Amino acid sequence: MLVPRSHNAALVLDLLRTAGDQGISRLELAERTGLTPQAVSKITARLRDDGLAAEAGRRASTGGKPRTVLRLVPEAGHAVGVHLDRDEVRAVLVDLRGTVVGERRTALDLG
Repeated sequence: MLVPRSHNAALVLDLLRTAGDQGISRLELAERTGLTPQAVSKITARLRDDGLAAEAGRRASTGGKPRTVLRLVPEAGHAVGVHLDRDEVRAVLVDLRGTVVGERRTALDLG
């Protein structure tokens, strides 16, 4: 089951999601979450081990070696949303980025 193991992991996962294809570095994750670089490294290692995140190349930095960029693997998991209306039931399947990958609507007759 795809459930972040902690609030901090959920923060990192959300930042990876919003970063999109361009990705985000571990240092940027640490700066934006307020977590230590060590904590971010542990969390991102776990997300990579679980197949939820992947390295997406390197980005130049203002000094030192280029930063490794991480991105979310959208197809690594899915969620289902259901909307129940008076006349219809609508279900959507979304990937980890929230992109709709499937949808079904069914008329509802409650008599």
